[in-house]
Amino acid sequence: MFSFVFLNKNYGQKNDSILKYELDISDKKSSYSEIYSDSKSYKEFSDSYNLAVKNKDTLSMISFRIKLSNFDRFRGNYDMAFDKLWEALVIAEEKKMQPQLLLIYRGLGILYDLYNKDELALENLEKALSLGKQLLLAKEIKKNEVASCYFNIAGFWRARKEYKKALVYLDSCVSVHKKSKILPYVMTDRGYCNLQLGNLGEAEKLLFEAKHHLEEIEATYLVTNLSFIGDLKKEQYKYNDALHYYQESLNILEKKVLHLELKPDLLQKIAEIYTIKGDLLAAVNHMKASKISYEKLFGTNSRQNQRLFEIKNKYLTEITESNKLIDLQKAVIVENDKKVFRILIIFGFVIIGVIALYLFYYQRNRIKKLSLISSLDKEKNKAVLRIKSKELTAHALQMIEKEEALHDLLQIVKKSDLASFKSLEHKYAKGSDKSWEEFNKRFTEVNVNFYESLCKIHPDLSATELKHCALIKLNFNSHEMSKVLNISVQSVHTSRYRIRKKIGLNKSESLQTYIGSI
Repeated sequence: MFSFVFLNKNYGQKNDSILKYELDISDKKSSYSEIYSDSKSYKEFSDSYNLAVKNKDTLSMISFRIKLSNFDRFRGNYDMAFDKLWEALVIAEEKKMQPQLLLIYRGLGILYDLYNKDELALENLEKALSLGKQLLLAKEIKKNEVASCYFNIAGFWRARKEYKKALVYLDSCVSVHKKSKILPYVMTDRGYCNLQLGNLGEAEKLLFEAKHHLEEIEATYLVTNLSFIGDLKKEQYKYNDALHYYQESLNILEKKVLHLELKPDLLQKIAEIYTIKGDLLAAVNHMKASKISYEKLFGTNSRQNQRLFEIKNKYLTEITESNKLIDLQKAVIVENDKKVFRILIIFGFVIIGVIALYLFYYQRNRIKKLSLISSLDKEKNKAVLRIKSKELTAHALQMIEKEEALHDLLQIVKKSDLASFKSLEHKYAKGSDKSWEEFNKRFTEVNVNFYESLCKIHPDLSATELKHCALIKLNFNSHEMSKVLNISVQSVHTSRYRIRKKIGLNKSESLQTYIGSI
Protein backbone atom coordinates (compact mmCIF):
# COMPACT_ATOMS: atom_id res chain seq x y z
CA MET A 1 0.00 0.00 0.00
CA PHE A 2 2.88 2.35 0.64
CA SER A 3 6.60 2.72 1.10
CA PHE A 4 7.96 4.98 3.84
CA VAL A 5 11.33 6.07 5.22
CA PHE A 6 12.43 5.61 8.83
CA LEU A 7 14.39 8.73 9.68
CA ASN A 8 17.80 8.51 11.25
CA LYS A 9 17.43 8.36 15.06
CA ASN A 10 19.78 11.33 15.39
CA TYR A 11 17.80 13.39 12.90
CA GLY A 12 15.53 15.09 15.42
CA GLN A 13 18.30 15.57 17.93
CA LYS A 14 20.56 17.18 15.37
CA ASN A 15 17.93 19.59 14.11
CA ASP A 16 17.01 20.52 17.69
CA SER A 17 20.63 21.50 18.19
CA ILE A 18 20.68 23.86 15.22
CA LEU A 19 17.63 25.88 16.23
CA LYS A 20 19.90 28.26 18.16
CA TYR A 21 21.74 30.77 16.10
CA GLU A 22 21.66 34.40 17.05
CA LEU A 23 18.87 33.56 19.50
CA ASP A 24 18.81 35.14 22.94
CA ILE A 25 19.06 32.09 25.22
CA SER A 26 17.97 34.08 28.27
CA ASP A 27 14.42 34.75 29.46
CA LYS A 28 13.62 37.71 27.21
CA LYS A 29 10.31 37.80 25.37
CA SER A 30 10.17 38.41 21.60
CA SER A 31 12.94 35.95 20.85
CA TYR A 32 14.97 35.71 17.71
CA SER A 33 12.88 32.89 16.24
CA GLU A 34 9.70 34.97 16.56
CA ILE A 35 11.31 37.80 14.59
CA TYR A 36 12.17 35.35 11.81
CA SER A 37 8.67 33.84 11.68
CA ASP A 38 7.23 36.99 10.12
CA SER A 39 7.24 37.14 6.31
CA LYS A 40 7.01 40.92 6.51
CA SER A 41 10.42 40.97 8.18
CA TYR A 42 12.02 39.22 5.20
CA LYS A 43 10.81 41.94 2.83
CA GLU A 44 12.04 44.63 5.22
CA PHE A 45 15.46 42.95 5.43
CA SER A 46 15.61 42.63 1.63
CA ASP A 47 14.68 46.30 1.13
CA SER A 48 17.25 47.37 3.72
CA TYR A 49 19.93 45.23 2.06
CA ASN A 50 19.20 46.72 -1.38
CA LEU A 51 19.37 50.23 0.10
CA ALA A 52 22.74 49.41 1.71
CA VAL A 53 24.05 48.17 -1.65
CA LYS A 54 22.85 51.37 -3.31
CA ASN A 55 24.54 53.50 -0.63
CA LYS A 56 27.67 51.29 -0.65
CA ASP A 57 27.27 50.75 3.11
CA THR A 58 29.40 47.61 3.57
CA LEU A 59 28.63 47.07 7.25
CA SER A 60 24.86 47.20 6.67
CA MET A 61 25.18 44.98 3.61
CA ILE A 62 26.89 42.26 5.65
CA SER A 63 24.48 42.60 8.60
CA PHE A 64 21.37 42.29 6.47
CA ARG A 65 22.91 39.47 4.43
CA ILE A 66 23.37 37.53 7.67
CA LYS A 67 19.80 38.29 8.77
CA LEU A 68 18.42 37.12 5.42
CA SER A 69 20.47 33.93 5.77
CA ASN A 70 19.01 33.36 9.24
CA PHE A 71 15.50 33.84 7.88
CA ASP A 72 16.12 31.28 5.10
CA ARG A 73 17.54 28.78 7.60
CA PHE A 74 14.60 29.07 9.97
CA ARG A 75 12.26 28.42 7.02
CA GLY A 76 14.22 25.35 5.87
CA ASN A 77 15.86 27.00 2.82
CA TYR A 78 19.33 25.80 3.82
CA ASP A 79 20.92 26.16 0.38
CA MET A 80 19.91 29.83 0.17
CA ALA A 81 21.11 30.43 3.74
CA PHE A 82 24.46 28.80 2.90
CA ASP A 83 24.78 30.91 -0.25
CA LYS A 84 24.22 34.21 1.57
CA LEU A 85 26.71 33.41 4.33
CA TRP A 86 29.45 32.57 1.81
CA GLU A 87 28.88 35.89 0.06
CA ALA A 88 29.04 37.70 3.41
CA LEU A 89 32.18 35.78 4.44
CA VAL A 90 34.23 37.03 1.47
CA ILE A 91 33.58 40.69 2.30
CA ALA A 92 33.73 40.32 6.09
CA GLU A 93 37.14 38.61 5.99
CA GLU A 94 38.49 41.18 3.55
CA LYS A 95 37.23 44.09 5.70
CA LYS A 96 38.12 42.29 8.98
CA MET A 97 34.65 42.76 10.46
CA GLN A 98 35.14 40.67 13.60
CA PRO A 99 31.61 40.77 15.18
CA GLN A 100 30.07 39.89 11.81
CA LEU A 101 32.60 37.08 11.27
CA LEU A 102 31.52 35.56 14.59
CA LEU A 103 27.91 35.33 13.32
CA ILE A 104 29.03 33.99 9.94
CA TYR A 105 31.27 31.26 11.42
CA ARG A 106 28.49 30.21 13.76
CA GLY A 107 25.97 30.13 10.92
CA LEU A 108 28.27 28.06 8.71
CA GLY A 109 28.89 25.66 11.60
CA ILE A 110 25.15 25.15 12.00
CA LEU A 111 24.63 24.57 8.25
CA TYR A 112 27.56 22.15 7.98
CA ASP A 113 26.08 20.33 10.99
CA LEU A 114 22.85 19.93 9.02
CA TYR A 115 24.68 17.98 6.33
CA ASN A 116 26.72 15.86 8.77
CA LYS A 117 29.99 17.61 7.93
CA ASP A 118 31.20 17.09 11.49
CA GLU A 119 34.76 18.37 11.09
CA LEU A 120 33.75 21.54 9.26
CA ALA A 121 30.81 22.14 11.60
CA LEU A 122 32.92 21.90 14.75
CA GLU A 123 35.76 23.91 13.19
CA ASN A 124 33.46 26.85 12.42
CA LEU A 125 31.62 26.68 15.77
CA GLU A 126 34.93 26.69 17.68
CA LYS A 127 36.23 29.58 15.53
CA ALA A 128 33.10 31.52 16.48
CA LEU A 129 33.61 30.75 20.19
CA SER A 130 37.29 31.70 20.13
CA LEU A 131 36.53 34.97 18.34
CA GLY A 132 33.63 35.63 20.69
CA LYS A 133 35.87 35.35 23.77
CA GLN A 134 38.32 37.86 22.27
CA LEU A 135 35.55 40.32 21.39
CA LEU A 136 33.96 39.98 24.84
CA LEU A 137 37.27 40.86 26.51
CA ALA A 138 37.46 43.89 24.21
CA LYS A 139 33.83 44.72 25.16
CA GLU A 140 32.79 44.70 21.51
CA ILE A 141 29.94 42.20 22.01
CA LYS A 142 27.54 41.17 24.80
CA LYS A 143 27.88 38.09 27.01
CA ASN A 144 24.90 36.46 25.34
CA GLU A 145 26.82 36.11 22.05
CA VAL A 146 29.47 33.98 23.77
CA ALA A 147 26.81 32.01 25.64
CA SER A 148 25.13 31.26 22.30
CA CYS A 149 28.44 29.91 20.96
CA TYR A 150 28.72 27.56 23.93
CA PHE A 151 25.10 26.52 23.39
CA ASN A 152 25.71 25.67 19.72
CA ILE A 153 28.72 23.48 20.55
CA ALA A 154 26.72 21.79 23.32
CA GLY A 155 24.03 21.00 20.76
CA PHE A 156 26.68 19.60 18.41
CA TRP A 157 27.88 17.11 21.06
CA ARG A 158 24.34 16.31 22.22
CA ALA A 159 23.37 15.32 18.68
CA ARG A 160 26.32 12.90 18.67
CA LYS A 161 25.27 11.39 22.01
CA GLU A 162 28.27 12.87 23.82
CA TYR A 163 26.01 13.99 26.66
CA LYS A 164 28.71 14.59 29.26
CA LYS A 165 30.62 16.84 26.85
CA ALA A 166 27.39 18.67 26.04
CA LEU A 167 26.74 19.30 29.75
CA VAL A 168 30.20 20.89 30.14
CA TYR A 169 29.39 23.45 27.42
CA LEU A 170 25.88 24.01 28.80
CA ASP A 171 27.42 24.77 32.21
CA SER A 172 29.66 27.29 30.44
CA CYS A 173 26.53 29.08 29.16
CA VAL A 174 25.48 29.60 32.78
CA SER A 175 29.00 30.59 33.86
CA VAL A 176 29.19 33.35 31.24
CA HIS A 177 26.22 35.06 32.88
CA LYS A 178 27.56 34.21 36.36
CA LYS A 179 24.25 32.45 37.13
CA SER A 180 22.44 35.82 37.03
CA LYS A 181 19.89 34.86 34.35
CA ILE A 182 17.25 32.22 33.83
CA LEU A 183 18.20 30.27 30.71
CA PRO A 184 15.22 28.10 29.63
CA TYR A 185 16.96 26.94 26.45
CA VAL A 186 19.93 25.71 28.46
CA MET A 187 17.58 24.09 31.00
CA THR A 188 15.87 22.21 28.17
CA ASP A 189 19.11 20.78 26.80
CA ARG A 190 20.44 19.94 30.26
CA GLY A 191 17.20 18.11 30.97
CA TYR A 192 17.53 16.06 27.79
CA CYS A 193 21.19 15.17 28.49
CA ASN A 194 20.26 14.04 32.01
CA LEU A 195 17.44 11.96 30.52
CA GLN A 196 19.86 10.18 28.22
CA LEU A 197 22.30 9.64 31.10
CA GLY A 198 19.54 7.96 33.14
CA ASN A 199 18.96 10.81 35.63
CA LEU A 200 15.18 10.86 35.13
CA GLY A 201 14.39 12.88 38.28
CA GLU A 202 16.78 15.71 37.38
CA ALA A 203 15.64 15.58 33.75
CA GLU A 204 11.96 15.97 34.72
CA LYS A 205 12.71 18.89 37.05
CA LEU A 206 14.73 20.79 34.41
CA LEU A 207 12.40 20.11 31.48
CA PHE A 208 9.23 21.21 33.27
CA GLU A 209 10.89 24.31 34.77
CA ALA A 210 12.13 25.24 31.29
CA LYS A 211 8.65 24.59 29.88
CA HIS A 212 7.17 27.08 32.32
CA HIS A 213 9.60 29.85 31.30
CA LEU A 214 9.34 29.11 27.58
CA GLU A 215 5.56 29.36 27.76
CA GLU A 216 5.86 32.70 29.53
CA ILE A 217 8.05 34.20 26.80
CA GLU A 218 6.16 32.39 24.01
CA ALA A 219 9.37 31.00 22.55
CA THR A 220 9.25 28.53 19.65
CA TYR A 221 11.96 26.47 21.39
CA LEU A 222 8.98 25.13 23.30
CA VAL A 223 8.58 22.76 20.33
CA THR A 224 11.89 21.11 21.27
CA ASN A 225 11.12 21.20 24.99
CA LEU A 226 7.78 19.40 24.56
CA SER A 227 9.37 16.80 22.31
CA PHE A 228 11.98 16.07 24.99
CA ILE A 229 9.26 15.82 27.65
CA GLY A 230 7.55 13.30 25.38
CA ASP A 231 10.81 11.32 25.31
CA LEU A 232 10.90 11.47 29.13
CA LYS A 233 7.34 10.18 29.44
CA LYS A 234 8.08 7.38 26.98
CA GLU A 235 11.09 6.39 29.08
CA GLN A 236 8.77 6.33 32.13
CA TYR A 237 6.35 4.06 30.21
CA LYS A 238 3.65 6.76 30.37
CA TYR A 239 2.71 6.39 26.72
CA ASN A 240 -0.49 8.45 26.84
CA ASP A 241 1.41 11.39 28.36
CA ALA A 242 4.21 10.96 25.80
CA LEU A 243 1.67 11.06 22.96
CA HIS A 244 0.10 14.20 24.47
CA TYR A 245 3.40 16.12 24.57
CA TYR A 246 4.50 14.97 21.12
CA GLN A 247 1.17 16.10 19.67
CA GLU A 248 1.32 19.43 21.51
CA SER A 249 4.81 20.02 20.10
CA LEU A 250 3.59 19.21 16.58
CA ASN A 251 0.59 21.56 16.95
CA ILE A 252 2.81 24.51 17.90
CA LEU A 253 5.19 23.74 15.03
CA GLU A 254 2.35 23.69 12.48
CA LYS A 255 0.73 26.81 13.92
CA LYS A 256 3.97 28.84 13.85
CA VAL A 257 5.04 27.39 10.45
CA LEU A 258 8.60 27.43 11.75
CA HIS A 259 11.32 24.80 12.27
CA LEU A 260 9.56 22.50 9.82
CA GLU A 261 12.67 20.28 9.77
CA LEU A 262 11.47 18.84 13.11
CA LYS A 263 8.10 17.69 11.75
CA PRO A 264 9.20 14.32 10.25
CA ASP A 265 10.86 13.32 13.52
CA LEU A 266 7.83 14.28 15.62
CA LEU A 267 5.51 12.30 13.35
CA GLN A 268 7.80 9.30 13.62
CA LYS A 269 7.84 9.52 17.43
CA ILE A 270 4.02 9.62 17.45
CA ALA A 271 3.95 6.59 15.14
CA GLU A 272 6.22 4.68 17.51
CA ILE A 273 3.86 5.40 20.44
CA TYR A 274 0.88 4.18 18.41
CA THR A 275 2.84 1.02 17.56
CA ILE A 276 3.49 0.37 21.25
CA LYS A 277 -0.20 0.98 22.03
CA GLY A 278 -1.20 -1.51 19.31
CA ASP A 279 -2.94 1.05 17.06
CA LEU A 280 -1.18 -0.06 13.88
CA LEU A 281 -3.41 1.91 11.52
CA ALA A 282 -2.60 5.19 13.30
CA ALA A 283 1.09 4.19 13.38
CA VAL A 284 1.15 3.55 9.63
CA ASN A 285 -0.69 6.81 8.87
CA HIS A 286 1.78 8.85 10.91
CA MET A 287 4.76 7.09 9.34
CA LYS A 288 3.36 7.91 5.91
CA ALA A 289 2.93 11.53 7.01
CA SER A 290 6.52 11.50 8.29
CA LYS A 291 7.79 10.28 4.93
CA ILE A 292 5.77 12.88 3.03
CA SER A 293 7.07 15.65 5.29
CA TYR A 294 10.66 14.41 4.93
CA GLU A 295 10.42 14.16 1.15
CA LYS A 296 8.91 17.64 0.97
CA LEU A 297 11.96 19.04 2.77
CA PHE A 298 14.76 16.84 1.41
CA GLY A 299 13.38 14.63 -1.41
CA THR A 300 14.86 14.56 -4.90
CA ASN A 301 11.87 16.32 -6.45
CA SER A 302 11.41 18.99 -3.75
CA ARG A 303 12.06 22.63 -4.46
CA GLN A 304 14.68 22.66 -1.68
CA ASN A 305 16.61 19.76 -3.19
CA GLN A 306 16.29 21.08 -6.75
CA ARG A 307 18.07 24.24 -5.62
CA LEU A 308 20.81 22.13 -4.04
CA PHE A 309 21.36 20.39 -7.36
CA GLU A 310 21.42 23.76 -9.11
CA ILE A 311 24.13 25.16 -6.82
CA LYS A 312 26.73 23.02 -8.59
CA ASN A 313 25.97 24.52 -12.00
CA LYS A 314 25.58 27.99 -10.53
CA TYR A 315 29.08 28.08 -9.07
CA LEU A 316 30.68 26.43 -12.07
CA THR A 317 29.15 29.24 -14.13
CA GLU A 318 30.43 31.84 -11.66
CA ILE A 319 33.93 30.37 -11.81
CA THR A 320 33.84 30.52 -15.62
CA GLU A 321 32.65 34.14 -15.52
CA SER A 322 35.39 35.02 -13.02
CA ASN A 323 38.04 33.51 -15.31
CA LYS A 324 36.66 35.48 -18.25
CA LEU A 325 36.80 38.64 -16.14
CA ILE A 326 40.43 37.93 -15.24
CA ASP A 327 41.28 37.46 -18.92
CA LEU A 328 39.49 40.71 -19.71
CA GLN A 329 41.46 42.52 -17.03
CA LYS A 330 44.70 41.14 -18.45
CA ALA A 331 43.70 42.45 -21.88
CA VAL A 332 42.94 45.84 -20.33
CA ILE A 333 46.37 45.83 -18.68
CA VAL A 334 48.02 45.20 -22.05
CA GLU A 335 46.06 48.01 -23.66
CA ASN A 336 46.85 50.39 -20.80
CA ASP A 337 50.54 49.54 -21.10
CA LYS A 338 50.44 50.69 -24.70
CA LYS A 339 48.77 53.95 -23.70
CA VAL A 340 51.28 54.44 -20.92
CA PHE A 341 54.10 53.98 -23.40
CA ARG A 342 52.72 56.81 -25.54
CA ILE A 343 52.39 59.05 -22.50
CA LEU A 344 55.95 58.23 -21.50
CA ILE A 345 57.21 59.60 -24.79
CA ILE A 346 55.28 62.84 -24.28
CA PHE A 347 55.68 63.57 -20.59
CA GLY A 348 59.04 62.01 -19.84
CA PHE A 349 60.49 59.29 -17.70
CA VAL A 350 59.37 60.72 -14.36
CA ILE A 351 55.65 60.85 -15.20
CA ILE A 352 55.94 57.43 -16.88
CA GLY A 353 57.30 55.86 -13.66
CA VAL A 354 54.49 57.32 -11.51
CA ILE A 355 51.72 56.15 -13.82
CA ALA A 356 53.22 52.68 -14.32
CA LEU A 357 53.56 52.20 -10.54
CA TYR A 358 49.95 53.26 -9.97
CA LEU A 359 48.59 50.92 -12.66
CA PHE A 360 50.68 48.04 -11.43
CA TYR A 361 49.37 48.14 -7.84
CA TYR A 362 45.82 48.90 -8.92
CA GLN A 363 45.58 45.99 -11.34
CA ARG A 364 47.40 43.59 -9.04
CA ASN A 365 44.91 44.24 -6.21
CA ARG A 366 41.98 43.71 -8.57
CA ILE A 367 43.41 40.41 -9.80
CA LYS A 368 44.03 39.28 -6.21
CA LYS A 369 40.44 40.03 -5.32
CA LEU A 370 39.09 38.16 -8.35
CA SER A 371 41.42 35.25 -7.62
CA LEU A 372 40.19 35.10 -4.01
CA ILE A 373 36.53 35.06 -5.10
CA SER A 374 37.27 32.35 -7.68
CA SER A 375 39.08 30.22 -5.09
CA LEU A 376 36.23 30.53 -2.58
CA ASP A 377 33.69 29.64 -5.26
CA LYS A 378 35.63 26.48 -6.14
CA GLU A 379 35.83 25.49 -2.49
CA LYS A 380 32.12 26.11 -2.06
CA ASN A 381 31.30 24.02 -5.13
CA LYS A 382 33.43 21.12 -3.84
CA ALA A 383 31.69 21.33 -0.47
CA VAL A 384 28.27 21.05 -2.12
CA LEU A 385 29.40 18.01 -4.17
CA ARG A 386 30.71 16.31 -1.02
CA ILE A 387 27.41 17.04 0.71
CA LYS A 388 25.45 15.39 -2.10
CA SER A 389 27.63 12.26 -1.87
CA LYS A 390 26.98 12.15 1.89
CA GLU A 391 23.25 12.57 1.30
CA LEU A 392 23.28 9.68 -1.18
CA THR A 393 24.81 7.29 1.36
CA ALA A 394 22.44 8.53 4.08
CA HIS A 395 19.46 7.96 1.77
CA ALA A 396 20.54 4.36 1.11
CA LEU A 397 20.95 3.70 4.82
CA GLN A 398 17.47 5.13 5.39
CA MET A 399 16.17 2.70 2.74
CA ILE A 400 17.66 -0.15 4.80
CA GLU A 401 16.02 1.10 8.01
CA LYS A 402 12.73 1.54 6.15
CA GLU A 403 12.76 -2.02 4.80
CA GLU A 404 13.58 -3.51 8.21
CA ALA A 405 10.90 -1.45 9.99
CA LEU A 406 8.22 -2.15 7.38
CA HIS A 407 9.05 -5.87 7.43
CA ASP A 408 8.55 -5.90 11.22
CA LEU A 409 5.20 -4.11 10.89
CA LEU A 410 4.05 -6.55 8.20
CA GLN A 411 4.89 -9.46 10.48
CA ILE A 412 2.72 -7.89 13.21
CA VAL A 413 -0.16 -7.42 10.73
CA LYS A 414 0.32 -11.01 9.52
CA LYS A 415 -0.40 -12.34 13.00
CA SER A 416 -3.58 -10.29 13.43
CA ASP A 417 -5.02 -10.09 9.89
CA LEU A 418 -3.66 -12.54 7.27
CA ALA A 419 -5.81 -11.17 4.42
CA SER A 420 -4.59 -7.60 4.94
CA PHE A 421 -1.02 -8.92 5.20
CA LYS A 422 -1.11 -10.47 1.71
CA SER A 423 -2.44 -7.23 0.20
CA LEU A 424 0.13 -5.10 2.03
CA GLU A 425 2.97 -7.50 1.13
CA HIS A 426 2.16 -7.15 -2.59
CA LYS A 427 2.14 -3.35 -2.39
CA TYR A 428 5.28 -3.42 -0.25
CA ALA A 429 7.13 -5.17 -3.10
CA LYS A 430 6.11 -2.37 -5.49
CA GLY A 431 7.26 0.22 -2.94
CA SER A 432 10.67 -1.47 -2.75
CA ASP A 433 11.09 -1.13 -6.52
CA LYS A 434 10.18 2.56 -6.29
CA SER A 435 12.70 3.05 -3.47
CA TRP A 436 15.46 1.54 -5.65
CA GLU A 437 14.50 3.80 -8.58
CA GLU A 438 14.71 6.83 -6.26
CA PHE A 439 18.15 5.69 -4.99
CA ASN A 440 19.46 4.96 -8.49
CA LYS A 441 18.28 8.37 -9.69
CA ARG A 442 20.25 10.08 -6.90
CA PHE A 443 23.29 7.87 -7.54
CA THR A 444 23.49 8.75 -11.24
CA GLU A 445 23.11 12.47 -10.45
CA VAL A 446 26.17 12.35 -8.18
CA ASN A 447 28.22 9.75 -10.14
CA VAL A 448 27.37 10.91 -13.65
CA ASN A 449 29.75 8.74 -15.73
CA PHE A 450 30.08 5.70 -13.46
CA TYR A 451 27.81 3.28 -15.36
CA GLU A 452 29.10 4.47 -18.74
CA SER A 453 32.75 4.00 -17.73
CA LEU A 454 32.12 0.60 -16.12
CA CYS A 455 30.17 -0.76 -19.13
CA LYS A 456 32.87 0.49 -21.50
CA ILE A 457 35.54 -1.49 -19.62
CA HIS A 458 33.36 -4.53 -18.88
CA PRO A 459 30.45 -4.65 -21.37
CA ASP A 460 29.39 -8.17 -20.29
CA LEU A 461 28.12 -7.06 -16.85
CA SER A 462 24.35 -7.52 -16.43
CA ALA A 463 21.90 -4.86 -15.15
CA THR A 464 21.70 -6.63 -11.78
CA GLU A 465 25.48 -6.76 -11.51
CA LEU A 466 25.64 -3.03 -12.26
CA LYS A 467 23.34 -2.43 -9.28
CA HIS A 468 25.74 -4.42 -7.09
CA CYS A 469 28.68 -2.39 -8.41
CA ALA A 470 26.91 0.88 -7.51
CA LEU A 471 26.46 -0.26 -3.91
CA ILE A 472 30.05 -1.57 -3.75
CA LYS A 473 31.26 1.89 -4.83
CA LEU A 474 29.41 3.37 -1.82
CA ASN A 475 31.29 0.91 0.49
CA PHE A 476 28.16 -1.06 1.43
CA ASN A 477 28.76 -4.48 3.04
CA SER A 478 26.94 -7.67 2.02
CA HIS A 479 24.28 -7.33 4.71
CA GLU A 480 23.42 -3.74 3.71
CA MET A 481 23.34 -4.70 0.02
CA SER A 482 20.93 -7.56 0.72
CA LYS A 483 18.57 -5.15 2.48
CA VAL A 484 18.65 -2.52 -0.30
CA LEU A 485 18.21 -5.12 -3.10
CA ASN A 486 15.73 -7.26 -1.09
CA ILE A 487 17.75 -10.48 -1.63
CA SER A 488 19.62 -12.90 0.63
CA VAL A 489 23.21 -12.37 1.81
CA GLN A 490 24.20 -15.59 0.02
CA SER A 491 22.85 -14.16 -3.26
CA VAL A 492 25.01 -11.08 -2.71
CA HIS A 493 28.11 -13.27 -2.22
CA THR A 494 27.29 -15.23 -5.38
CA SER A 495 26.87 -12.03 -7.40
CA ARG A 496 30.16 -10.61 -6.10
CA TYR A 497 31.91 -13.84 -7.14
CA ARG A 498 30.49 -13.58 -10.67
CA ILE A 499 31.50 -9.92 -10.93
CA ARG A 500 35.07 -10.74 -9.85
CA LYS A 501 35.17 -13.52 -12.44
CA LYS A 502 33.93 -11.29 -15.29
CA ILE A 503 36.30 -8.48 -14.34
CA GLY A 504 39.20 -10.93 -14.05
CA LEU A 505 40.42 -10.17 -10.53
CA ASN A 506 42.59 -12.66 -8.66
CA LYS A 507 42.16 -13.50 -4.96
CA SER A 508 44.71 -10.97 -3.76
CA GLU A 509 42.97 -8.04 -5.51
CA SER A 510 40.14 -6.12 -3.80
CA LEU A 511 36.87 -5.79 -5.72
CA GLN A 512 35.85 -2.79 -3.64
CA THR A 513 39.13 -0.97 -4.34
CA TYR A 514 38.81 -1.68 -8.06
CA ILE A 515 35.19 -0.49 -8.32
CA GLY A 516 35.95 2.58 -6.19
CA SER A 517 38.69 3.65 -8.62
CA ILE A 518 36.27 3.89 -11.56
